[in-house]
Amino acid sequence: MLNQSVNAIFLQNTIACMARDLSDRDLQILFKLVPELEALQKKGIEIEYMNILPPVANHHSRSVQEFEQRLKKLSVEDMRYLADLVLDGTENTGCLYPEFAEVFFTVAGQKLSESVADSLREAYESGGECGE
Repeated sequence: MLNQSVNAIFLQNTIACMARDLSDRDLQILFKLVPELEALQKKGIEIEYMNILPPVANHHSRSVQEFEQRLKKLSVEDMRYLADLVLDGTENTGCLYPEFAEVFFTVAGQKLSESVADSLREAYESGGECGE
């Protein structure tokens, strides 16, 4: 029984630590990456995400190539913002499949620099698992 209580408290703390409300800037980028979300909202369907990249890759992109095309729509400023969020730990990339993560690093390298792409790759490889 004590073990269950400890696990429940740990789970609550983990969820509280990983949860974040997307800022207006985050939402602007999310809508650029997933323009179909706007149509869903107009139909009264509200979807709340705690991150940007995992839902775009895992729920809205049918392939790695589609994910890449979505990322290429971002401006350099938007890509810099996303990269900064990943590097400071605000944006969780742990839920990205490796092939989707690699596409993110490649596009970031093209738009920003290879050193940024390498830093993002290091953050991904040393980061926690999905949900941590």
